[in-house]
Parts: sequence; structure tokens; C-alpha cells
Amino acid sequence: MIIRIFCTALSLIFLNCINVEGQKHPRFRYLSLDAGLNIAGVHSGSRFDRHKKNFGTNISLSGNYSFCETRSIGASLAFEQKGAVDNVFDINTNLNYLSLPIYFQWVTGKDPRLFITTGAYTAWLVNATRRGEYVDGGQTVKVNDNVTTDFRPLDFGLLFGFGMMVRLYDDFDFTVTFRGSAGLSNILIHATDNPKNYHFNISLGYIYYIGFR
Repeated sequence: MIIRIFCTALSLIFLNCINVEGQKHPRFRYLSLDAGLNIAGVHSGSRFDRHKKNFGTNISLSGNYSFCETRSIGASLAFEQKGAVDNVFDINTNLNYLSLPIYFQWVTGKDPRLFITTGAYTAWLVNATRRGEYVDGGQTVKVNDNVTTDFRPLDFGLLFGFGMMVRLYDDFDFTVTFRGSAGLSNILIHATDNPKNYHFNISLGYIYYIGFR
């Protein structure tokens, strides 16, 4: 069902653009690289704090296939640090994922250009750790545990984003991107409250155009 919806949406985008600038599109248009800061948490999980956020990094390599000047699809290979803060102790659960986002992109304006993205992601867990400290009987106990086996190896969900492209040269743009994701999968192997990932991200990066813009 999801594949049918994706293919139908893709066909509509292609048909709407096929008569516009037929010599330039469709084509593989550019590669981009960006990196930034993640602000992450886990919702619906009683063992994690609902208000405090876990901080990490994000680095992403993306490719864009355009149907016309304003509409395209993209895919990325990203390393993302997510996680959450313990509900009682000063301990962070850090989750490192290798993620594959696939998304539609709409662009408007001339220079700078604004864009909106929406799509879905699949992510594979690289490793999970718990780090921090707590006080037990007046003694400070440090925690540095590998808890990868407590978490499911696969995560998936929805994503959205928006940002700005600023032209630097004929074949380079500078980008500022704001992203967010909402997980749809239970991330813990043994859990009764169905905890799911979510995160927000701000990234800076560059676009390299292959051929003409």
C-alpha cells in the first residue's frame, strides 16, 4: 500500500513537470553534504524524562533527482545521534544510528531559495550506551555501559524539514536546514509503554551541482 502511494505521488510530480523545461529535467541534479546538532528525546517511555533533551551530532550525504525547478526527490545516508535522559538519575542514553531518509522536496524563490521536505526514514542502530552518574549511600557511582542489546536494531518513522539555499558560485550553494523526525517503531526490546524516538536538527552544508543548475 505504501509503495503504491509513493509511486502514484511520484507519477503525479513527473506528469506535472514533464512539460516544463524538458531539456533540463528530469535528471540527477546535485550532491550535498551537511552537518549539525541534534536535539533528541523519547516519547511514550516512562523510564525517560519528557522535558530534558539529549544532544548529539548529525552528518548527512544526500543526492537530489529533479523533475522540474521546484519539485524533486532526494535520498540521504546519515549518521545520527539520538537518545534521551533518564527519568530519575543524571544518566543519558545515547543512540547512534545509520539512517536512510527518502523525501520529496519543494523549492520556491530565486536567490536565496527556500525549500520544504517531507518523507520517511529507516535507521539501523550502530550502538547504544548509558553514561552519567548517580549517588548511592553517599558515594558517587559513574555509569558507562553498553546497552545495545536492550534496543531494537531497526527504527523507522516520518520526517520533515525546511531551509534555505544561498548561491555561492555557479556550481555551489550554501545551505541552512532545520529537520525533525517522529519515530513510529518501539525502540526497546522489552517495553510495555512503546517508547519511540523523536529529534530536531539544525545543519549547515554545501550543495554541488552536477552540470547546470
